[in-house]
Amino acid sequence: MEVLDGKTLGVIGGMGPLATDVFYRMVIDNTKAESDQDHINMIILNHSSMPDRTAAIKSGDTEPVIKRLTGDAKFLAGSGACCIAIPCNTSHSFLPQIEGAVDVPVINMIGEAAAAAKERCAGKGSKVGIMATDGTVEMGLYQKALSEEGLVPVIPSEDNQKRIMHIIYDGIKAGKPVDPLDFEMPEAEFVSAGCECAILGCTELSTYRKIAGLSEYFVDAMEVVARKAIVMCGKELK
Repeated sequence: MEVLDGKTLGVIGGMGPLATDVFYRMVIDNTKAESDQDHINMIILNHSSMPDRTAAIKSGDTEPVIKRLTGDAKFLAGSGACCIAIPCNTSHSFLPQIEGAVDVPVINMIGEAAAAAKERCAGKGSKVGIMATDGTVEMGLYQKALSEEGLVPVIPSEDNQKRIMHIIYDGIKAGKPVDPLDFEMPEAEFVSAGCECAILGCTELSTYRKIAGLSEYFVDAMEVVARKAIVMCGKELK
């Protein structure tokens, strides 16, 4: 049953809620608009009770997450969404199952961000850093996508990966301040390794980018998806 007229973006959100809020603002901020009607219609499903995706991947108990993600996609498609965005990188581990559950396109955050990183780089063989959850890193989502673009993926050291997870779970998700040093250490490692840019491959890191005012060195995967969604819904980009 369609509940809105015109092209409508469906959003599987709540992973986490603050990141979903930032995503909504990104869509607004990146749309060329002079009136309410110039913006895109959106159905945002804030599914904050969704089981943790990284925990599911690590334990191997992924079925509860897949069931909820595919159910959410069906709900959004049935409500009139012309396309679906999922502002959660780790959820893209289950993208084939989600795509198979609906007849509308699901924006591939990983592939879109890798393509955006390629545009930032000088050419084939350029190094790109990856800042993401353990689940995203362990599944090799960005490593594969970047390699397919002819780029060289660089993951953090074990200590710096722990710092990134600390930012995500003990900082942004917990609603607590982030120690800038926890971010600066992985950044310095990427620069030292010769990375031309680094992907913010977790939506909590996208949220931190807004808080900290990070430089253009970072490719924000969530903002890439926001801009893609605007175009797919037939509106103009700023």
